[in-house]
Amino acid sequence: MKHDALERPSITSELLLQVFDLPVSFHRCLVPITGGVTSALMLSQAIWISQGVEQTAEGWFARSQDQWTEETGLSRWEQETARRALRGAGFLEERRIGMPAKLWYRVRAESVWQALRANAERPVKEGAR
Repeated sequence: MKHDALERPSITSELLLQVFDLPVSFHRCLVPITGGVTSALMLSQAIWISQGVEQTAEGWFARSQDQWTEETGLSRWEQETARRALRGAGFLEERRIGMPAKLWYRVRAESVWQALRANAERPVKEGAR
């Protein structure tokens, strides 16, 4: 007895391309200075976005909650937690502008650099990489 209806569909390259959309990557070196993967992911994305910002914008860029979700996969709650951590660490500035208000961000690159440098100068714990 053949069960055509129960057979699994074959995995094709077209199916894989649909399922595996654009990958989300982040800089692992940001994890220890941001306190976690979620904040490191958000900061990595903000740094990447900042690289394409016009000089006249002085590093500021706008992103909606939906855009962050689309780009990173982070939920609203994960975004809010990461933003709070990044603001608290001095790595990200925020401002609301316009009517209706849009949320604008700016990476404080010097603060990120100083934290990375300080982290690199810490002695490595035995057994840790």
